[in-house]
Parts: sequence; structure tokens; C-alpha cells
Amino acid sequence: MAEIITNDDAQYAYDIVKTICTEVGPGLPGTPQERERAAILKKELESHLGAGNVVVEEFTVAPAAFVGGLPICALFILIAALLNISVGRLTGVLPWLVAIAALALSIFPLLSFVLEFLLGYEFTDRFFSKKQSQNVAGALRRPGTQEVKRLLIVSGHHDSALEHTWLNLLGGVGFYVASATMLIGFVVMPVMIIIQLAGLITGNAGIVRTGTLGWVLLVYPIVPCIIAALFFSRGRKGGGVVPGAADNLSASALAVALCRFLVRNPSTIPADTEIRFISFGSEEAGVRGSRRYVERHLDELKRLDVRVLNSEMVAHPEIGILTSEASGTVRTSPEMVKSAVAAAERAGVPYKVKPASFGVGGDANPFCKAGLKATTLLCYRYPQQWEAWYHQRTDRPDVLTMEPLLNVLKLAFEWVRNGGE
Repeated sequence: MAEIITNDDAQYAYDIVKTICTEVGPGLPGTPQERERAAILKKELESHLGAGNVVVEEFTVAPAAFVGGLPICALFILIAALLNISVGRLTGVLPWLVAIAALALSIFPLLSFVLEFLLGYEFTDRFFSKKQSQNVAGALRRPGTQEVKRLLIVSGHHDSALEHTWLNLLGGVGFYVASATMLIGFVVMPVMIIIQLAGLITGNAGIVRTGTLGWVLLVYPIVPCIIAALFFSRGRKGGGVVPGAADNLSASALAVALCRFLVRNPSTIPADTEIRFISFGSEEAGVRGSRRYVERHLDELKRLDVRVLNSEMVAHPEIGILTSEASGTVRTSPEMVKSAVAAAERAGVPYKVKPASFGVGGDANPFCKAGLKATTLLCYRYPQQWEAWYHQRTDRPDVLTMEPLLNVLKLAFEWVRNGGE
């Protein structure tokens, strides 16, 4: 029964989070601190499974290609704006060449946002420096199991994020205004240049003037867009400044806690099943760790009919079971949603089935995009907890409480015990 999961199991997970935050601190993707965080989780898994059943998989990542690349987008918008204003004013330079250069620069930020952030393509990674990151995975079977017919994955991620400058300084409303302004600027800039270029092609000076930035658009949104993108995030030195206790050491620690419990209660492990407890790296760099894992193991994952129960931000008692991922652009497995709901009801924990809102995504995404069965449990209260600690230096262990940790453990145990059904 689910009640055999106790506060002691939740406390064990909390202690792992506290240890990592105290001994290592924040761990941005690709940093030595992220590696140290992964090493602690590896050591804990090995203490339950033995060293032979825990692996660390290295992979290459370009951490600055995701949110970290926004300052470059700001620089491109700035140069594009200056070129737009300079059309026809540069001696010896053809105006249409200036406009084309401005258009090329202005399209990059918009494409980067759509392809990288919304659709999850590694659009800009080739232009940024590469680093190494790690996934940590432990495997467990019921004693005596020879042949595995199904694979269950319980997962989280151990890297932490860059700090959201505007959320920290301006609060939720200010963050939304700054983000919206940035996106409006990303759209307005290429639109204006296209109008200007159309005027140059047709020889219509009036259209050229219409497409040339004036004081009104410079005041809003172009200059504020540049400022918002240039300073969107901070804390790039070392491992960063965001401890990432809730987001998302909480989930990685719970995977280890579930591992400990199942090792102590082997009769609850389904027959012919392997359970993997995975902590992904570089989720905050665009789910790169889970994507590399899927790429590396895709044939095996398909053959074993994998089911993935990923967790994010375990800080609120009510468990959100997501029907979509990646800002709602990717559908999670209906079968997995159904199995997570059934597990929640058997465990007697509060839950709510809901789609991913804008900006919400996690490590279930690459599995779903590959046609594999996966969903994410999202456990935080919006907007209160989001404003209080999301991607901020206040995301420390003291934001965690026992009830959310216990509820996710109970649900995950019921899900595993029932074979992911």
C-alpha cells in the first residue's frame, strides 16, 4: 500500500537536496559544479544499487545557445536598428545592401526564439562554445529477473538555471512586461525592415520612410527590447547563483529516494521490468541531457516499450499531471497521463490534469517527440511560488516541505509497482 512510503523517505530526499546545495551550490549546465552535483547523486545511487548498476553518460552541450544567447540577440537587434536608420545615409554603400544586412540580423533573434525555445531545435548551438555535461542513471530489477520486457524511468534534472533578472527585480508583472516587450521587438524589427526593403525595391520613398524606425518605435519597443534581452538573465560565473533546490534537485533526489525504498522492498518491483532512476544534466540549456539520452538509447527504449515519469519543481502538495510539454507544443502520452492519474488515486494524493502553460517544459519532451510514452509531474503553486523562487537565488532547500515530496514519492511508487499502468 502507498502508506508504506513514510516521511523518512521524503526526509531522505530533502537531505540529499540540502547536502548538494550546501556542499556544492548552484550548478549551471556544463560547469564543474554541475558535475559535482551529478557525482553526489551517483554516489547515493551506488550506495543502494552497487557501482556496477550506476552509469554516468557524458555528452556535449552548448549552454549559451538557449536562454544564455539572448545578449547576442540583443546585439543583433541593436545593429539591425542602427542599419535601418542608416539606410540611404551611408556614402558609397548601396541602400538595399544595408537593408538586407539589417534584415538578416533581425531575423536571427526571432528564429532563435521560435526554433530553440518553442520547438526545441538546436538552431544556434553550432555558433557557441561546447562543454561537457552528464546524465546519471541507476538500474534496478527484481532479484532473479533474467529477461526484461518493460522499462520504467523515473527522472529529474540536477543542473540549475541562470537567474531571471526581471522576475527578481520587477516581480511577476514586470517580468511579463519585459518578456512581452522583448518578443514584440523581435517581431517589429524584421517587419519594419521588410517594409523598408520593399520601398527600396519599388523606388517608393514614402514606403522607405514608413519602414525606417522613428522615435516612437525606438522608445517602444526597440530600445526596451534590447535592454530586456541584454539583461534577461544573470549569474553566469562559476556555477551561477540559483541553487535549484526545487527546480530541480527535488525531483532527482526523489528518484534516488524511490530507488532506496524499492531496494529495501524488492517484492514490490514488477516482474520482467527494469527501473531506471535518471538525473539528467543540462535541462536548463534546452533539455539537452534527456535529448542526448533518447538519441543514444532510442532503439532500446522502443524495444522495451519505455514509460517515463518525469518530475519538475516538487514544492506544492497538488501534483500537476501534464498533457503537453514545451509550452504546449508537444503532446505527452495519453496512456502515461492515465497511468499517472490512476497512481495518484491509488496513492490518495491530490492531483490535477492540465496542459503545459507558456514557458513550461521539461525532460519528458524529447521522449514524447520521439513517440515514446512519457509525461511530467509539475508541483508548484502559480504565481506565488513562481514569483518567490523560480530561477532565482531564493530557490534554496527551505522552500521545500515534506508533503509535496511525500506525495510525489507515493504516486511514483504506485506507478512503478503497477508496472507503469
